[in-house]
Amino acid sequence: MFKHIQEAVAWIEHQVKFKPKTDLDRMIAASKALGNPHEAYKIIHVGGTNGKGSVVSYISTILDKHMSVGTYTSPYVLKFNERIKINLEMIPDDVLLNYINHMFAFNESFKDSYGETLSFFELVTLIALLYFKDQKVEVVVLEVGLGGLLDATNIVTPMASVITNIGFDHMQQLGNTLESIAYNKLGIVKQAIPLFTAVDQALIPQFKKACLEKNASMYHITDDMIQIESTEPLQFMYEFHHYQTGLQGLYQAKNAALSIAVVNYLFPKIPIRSIKEGILDTVWPGRFEVISRQPLVILDGAHNRHGVEALTYSMKTMYPQAQIHTLFCAMADKETSLMLEMISNISSSVTVTHFDYKRVAELAILLEQTTHPHKKAIEDPILAVETIVSAIGEDSILLITGSLYFVSYIRPYLLNKFNLA
Repeated sequence: MFKHIQEAVAWIEHQVKFKPKTDLDRMIAASKALGNPHEAYKIIHVGGTNGKGSVVSYISTILDKHMSVGTYTSPYVLKFNERIKINLEMIPDDVLLNYINHMFAFNESFKDSYGETLSFFELVTLIALLYFKDQKVEVVVLEVGLGGLLDATNIVTPMASVITNIGFDHMQQLGNTLESIAYNKLGIVKQAIPLFTAVDQALIPQFKKACLEKNASMYHITDDMIQIESTEPLQFMYEFHHYQTGLQGLYQAKNAALSIAVVNYLFPKIPIRSIKEGILDTVWPGRFEVISRQPLVILDGAHNRHGVEALTYSMKTMYPQAQIHTLFCAMADKETSLMLEMISNISSSVTVTHFDYKRVAELAILLEQTTHPHKKAIEDPILAVETIVSAIGEDSILLITGSLYFVSYIRPYLLNKFNLA
């Protein structure tokens, strides 16, 4: 058994991340052995390529004002405990330590009875589901880890399913076409359970077919339902009401509208005032996060082509005259060449960097993939930030992007540098 939270988290993080599987039998068996904790509360199940965390956060912040709500998200930005929250508060270290010790022992006994151990994500998911049951929460907003069909969270039967959007990411596991990726994401649609989505129009026939097969109602949020009124702060009108978000980036208007649609349908008695306050109060670090105004420093965890496309569109629309200097770092299994091409199209300069993480892309490869005429490689990301900030003008922007893991690494330094810690 572990005595300190650091060694407990280290153990769980060193478990096999994902195990090959063709069904959910292992997760179903483990959950049954623990008493099926997910049956103790209502669940909103949130999947999609990008925006899942933002939607989970919007919905949770709104519901927090009216009921006890658990949230389960991944990955974390600052601390492992961020994955599991009740009423927006992270699971405390001592409580998390107890649950990890419990799962350590359970994992050993499960191996004896089932013949194999659980994966990292299965273990963390079970901890969250147990914690929410023990704390007697009323509703859980549950984020899908990867895909949907065979994701560990997909043992639940929710009160609603949500699919934010479909884009190219995790193609090794989900397929190389939007249709195959959508097929996996649509795996969370359950019999007679409504689906809410903001997916692009091109995939709607596939979504309608999947919902028809499951006798599930579908509610589709489209761009023409949302009117942007201001970009800084982000203000928009949806269904005849004006909203202001606590999060920035034009793509957040659609995430917020999707969240509002879910809440209005499931909890019609929640007043519009509370929904507006929840949208405004929502915090989600590392997503178009303005770290500093002088100079303007923006931190965004865009880590796939869909996310980078949304980011670059926001940057071009919001800062059409600005000189944008981008600091980029990404994981080796991402479409780094394409991402760098998109970033280069809006940037006055591109600097690639590196940090100590097992999956990070090699610096030389990132530099070679960068076609921008004003490019450089600086291995130390702290030195890279200092170099860029010292060289850019007052009207310039430092954009830091490419990976949520990189955002997690660099954010504490930036908060300290710009006196926000």
